[in-house]
Order: sequence, then C-alpha cells, then structure tokens
Amino acid sequence: WAIEFARLDALGMRILPVPRGPQGPDLAVMSRYCEAYEPKLFVSVSVLHNPTGYCLSPASAHRVLQLAQTHNFHVVEDDTYSHIAPEHATRMSVLDGLQRTIYVSGFAKILAPNWRVGYLAAPAALVERLLDTKLLSTLTTPSLLERALAHCIEQGQLRRHALRVSARLDGARVRSVKLATAAGCRFVAEPAGLFGWVDTGVDTELLAQRLLDEGYLIAPGALFHAAREPGTLMRINFATTQDAAFWRVFSRLLAASQ
Repeated sequence: WAIEFARLDALGMRILPVPRGPQGPDLAVMSRYCEAYEPKLFVSVSVLHNPTGYCLSPASAHRVLQLAQTHNFHVVEDDTYSHIAPEHATRMSVLDGLQRTIYVSGFAKILAPNWRVGYLAAPAALVERLLDTKLLSTLTTPSLLERALAHCIEQGQLRRHALRVSARLDGARVRSVKLATAAGCRFVAEPAGLFGWVDTGVDTELLAQRLLDEGYLIAPGALFHAAREPGTLMRINFATTQDAAFWRVFSRLLAASQ
C-alpha cells in the first residue's frame, strides 16, 4: 500500500482513507466523503483484504455500488489474492456487471513475484484509455512470461498449483498463529489468507527497525495508512513466519520495547 499511496500522490490525487471492517469499508465514512469531496475513484481489495484478511459482504458490496451510482464514481476492485480466496466470495465487479467497476488481478502472488503479468476487465468506454495508459507507462509485458503463463493455464497447471499452495498456506497459517500468539501478539482480525493483522502493544515502526537490525523484515502498521500514522499494529506473512527462531527474537525485542 505504501507504494500505491506514493503513486497516487505523485499523480496529484487526494487520498481519502476509508477504515476497513469485517464486513467491508466503513459506509458512514464513505457517505460523508461522497457528500463532501465528490470522489472519482474507490479502490477496494474486496477479497482477503491486505492486511486484515477480511472479505467483503454482499450487503456492503451493494451499498458501495449504490454510492458509486449516486455520486458518479468508479470502483477499482483489486483481486490480487483470487487464487487463494474462499469459494463464492463476493466481487463487486460481478454484481455490477462492469458498469462502474474495473476488475484487476494477476499471478505474482500465486506463481512468482517477478512474473508481472496481470489483467483487467473494465467498462467498454474506458478500455481504450486504459490501454493507452498501459502502453505509455510500461509499453509491453515480456512476451516470454505471457506465453509461459498461457501454457500453465491451458494445461490446467495453474489451478492444480493454486490448490497445492492453498493447502500449504492453510498449514502455515495455523503454525504462524500459534507462534505469534505465544510471542504476545493479539490478532485484531480473524486470520485468513496470506497475511495476519496483529496488535503488538508497542510502536511497530521502532520494533520493525530493531528486527531489521537482527536480519528480519516485518511490515509496521504505518505502511498501510495514507497518512503513515504510527501505531501498535503490524502485518505478518504466514508463509514466512513459521520459524520459531524469528519469534524468539521477536519476543526478546518486544519485551525490550515495553
């Protein structure tokens, strides 16, 4: 999110942060923003939200789309984690039929970070403008990656791989949650997907720096706030926090920070 905030700021856009809860965005805050600022775009990670892991409820999805229709703005739905998402999760783009929604997804989270091949589906009136923006900003995606990915999809390898990754992730999540809880963390959102959102009770920017000095990288909560507000929350990656040695260092530094 820190990179996205920087990109939007560089484009001269005003960011209006909307709190995220278990059912979806804070609709009261969204309504106030709509009345006061006439927003043009709402960006949503509807399924397995980063960093909370929350999934959008059908009721919240309908209300967001009503606001978009009433106040004439578009919704960008980032479905980065679609390959490990629960079945039948709610997508606004499905409910809306791509009238005011732009659906964005890719394969970096399920295959490899360097496989920067993504795709989008958008209202027909926006496609040409979006294509121009893509070509002017990055020109083209390397065709070798696109061909390799197409082969994986055509042969059914991607689906089988995603099922294996999801199964391994389920096991990693169980182990990481036990270790994090034993180390003194409290999950403020039900653990789901790839990331956990935990409260440490201490300033996580300072804790992150101390962990970095020990050779460990974590994501302090400030990275997920447009205003970079300090706090006691942090995001953990279930795939990379299964090592008991990390949590021993974490516990030591956490105790020293209290």
